Amino acid sequence: MRDNHIITTLDEKPFSRLSEGDIAVMKAHVAGCTDCLRAFEAAQTSASLISARASETVDVSPFFKTRVMAAIRERQLSPELPALARMWKAAGALVSMMAAMVVILIGLTVFNYNPNSEMQVPEIASSQSIYSPEYVVLERSDVDGDAIAYDQVLGTIYDSEDDDGN
Repeated sequence: MRDNHIITTLDEKPFSRLSEGDIAVMKAHVAGCTDCLRAFEAAQTSASLISARASETVDVSPFFKTRVMAAIRERQLSPELPALARMWKAAGALVSMMAAMVVILIGLTVFNYNPNSEMQVPEIASSQSIYSPEYVVLERSDVDGDAIAYDQVLGTIYDSEDDDGN
C-alpha cells in the first residue's frame, strides 16, 4: 500500500464526495505515510471549511427588493438611445480619426504641386539620348506610329550593358 499514495485520489475528487470505504482505506494508508497524512488532513480541513461557509445564510437588507425593483423600473422608463447613436458612441473616435487622415492625405496630394517640376522634365529628356534604355523604357510613349517594338527595347538595354562591361 506504500506505493499507492492517496494524494492523486484527493486531487481527483472533492473530499465530500468520497465514500466511507474510500475514507477508511485512506485512514489506513495515512497511518504509515506522512506526506499523505498532511494531504489528507488538508483535504479534511478544507472540506469542513467549505461546508461551514456554504451553510451560512446572509440576511438581505430590508430595502434590497425595493431598490432592485426601482432600478428595473427606471431602466424600463428611460428612453433607449437609437442604434446609430450607440454605434457612434462606440466607434466615433475611430471614424473621426479616419476622416481626418483622409482629409490630410487629400490635402497633401492636391497641395503638393511644385511648379518647377515641369521645367525639370524637358531638361532631363533633352539630356537623354533617344536610344538610351532610360528614355525607351520610362519616357517613350506608344502613341507614336513608329513606336519601338519590345525586341528593340530589350536589344537597346542589353547592348548598353555590354558597353559598360557588365
